[in-house]
Amino acid sequence: MSPPDPPGIGEVDSGLADENARLRAELAELRRTRERETRDLSQAQSLLQAIAEHAPIVIYAKDTGGHFILSNQRHAALLDRSPFEVLGKREQDLIAPEAAAEIDAGTEVAIHERRIVTSEVTIPLRDGEHTFWESVFPLIDRDGHCYGLGGIATDVSERKRMEFEQRRTRDALLQREKMAALGGLVAGVAHEINTPLGVALTAVTHGQQIVKRLADEVERGTLTRGELRRALADMHDSCALTVHNLRRGAHLITSFKKVAVDQSSEAVRRVVLCEWLQDVVASLRPMLRAARVEHEIRCAPGPTLELAVGALTQVVTNLVQNACVHAFAPEQHERRLLLGARVVGDSLQLECADNGRGIAREHVSRVFEPFFTTRRGEGGSGLGMHIVHNIVVERFGGRIELDPTHAGTRWTIELPLGTPAIRRVEE
Repeated sequence: MSPPDPPGIGEVDSGLADENARLRAELAELRRTRERETRDLSQAQSLLQAIAEHAPIVIYAKDTGGHFILSNQRHAALLDRSPFEVLGKREQDLIAPEAAAEIDAGTEVAIHERRIVTSEVTIPLRDGEHTFWESVFPLIDRDGHCYGLGGIATDVSERKRMEFEQRRTRDALLQREKMAALGGLVAGVAHEINTPLGVALTAVTHGQQIVKRLADEVERGTLTRGELRRALADMHDSCALTVHNLRRGAHLITSFKKVAVDQSSEAVRRVVLCEWLQDVVASLRPMLRAARVEHEIRCAPGPTLELAVGALTQVVTNLVQNACVHAFAPEQHERRLLLGARVVGDSLQLECADNGRGIAREHVSRVFEPFFTTRRGEGGSGLGMHIVHNIVVERFGGRIELDPTHAGTRWTIELPLGTPAIRRVEE
């Protein structure tokens, strides 16, 4: 069979023309694709630029030498310059050397370790010091080479100022509550001491009258053995009554002195747990008596603790005051309050429970909120339980819980031992 004839010149030209047409079509499609990609890239760049320029946060980028290659409006405005004036500059050209060195140190870590570095930095600027929460991160190209550093920072100066003001206000309120509690304690103890001192004064006055009568009868020579016996018996009773009431007053003053010093001091003091609790409750008896509340203390003998007595005395005082003001309905006659303290394992547990009307379910979640009270204008400041919560959690690192199943209100507090605020003393 003979081979086929080779294609003619016309057929070759036709094939080349078709191939050229196909290649031209592909080239045109590639050109359109490239134009779309260029347009999309330009739009993306414009979008990113618009976001960076109008973002309320600081956005910048540097090359590996620390020169700025990007500065948004917020960044440049804080430096009191235009973005173009920032480009090409380094940190030390724009801010104080100490602040620049601190920022450059974070920059070096981010570039060399190729990781995000987050820190809080304070920078003195023309309008005062600004605090920033800053994240810096390395910029990596397609080949895995680091060609610079990006940074995003949020100005938290106003938030820091507000936090400082809140802390100062809270400390002032806490101090005011302490002084108010101490003032109430002084008034209550002064009233309480009046009773034994009044009885002692009456007994001593009666004794003076007996002595005067004896002296008169001796002077007249009319004193009989029977009169002398009766006078001595009366003097014995008068002296016993005087001594008993003076001792009672002295005990009240001693308890008051301990509690008053504790409430006005942040010192850690060595105490026997039960004796401390009894002294605190003794100083609060005028408040309990005025509210017609019977109280019970449950505390096993020992142990000895090194304790931030001022803070914990404030906790007990506020719990008792809260019960006296809020716990009981006006018509309730039987009013009881239980105060307990014990060491269990590695924690000190305190309990304060009453048989009052309890806390409404809708108020349970708000009991620790500052200024929340259901007795506005009737003795409730709305700060008592907020202060208790802050002391328990922040000062002692403990927790306080409300028992919703208890008839009335029951607070349980657990404080870890072995902290600077509370330690067990080895006997």
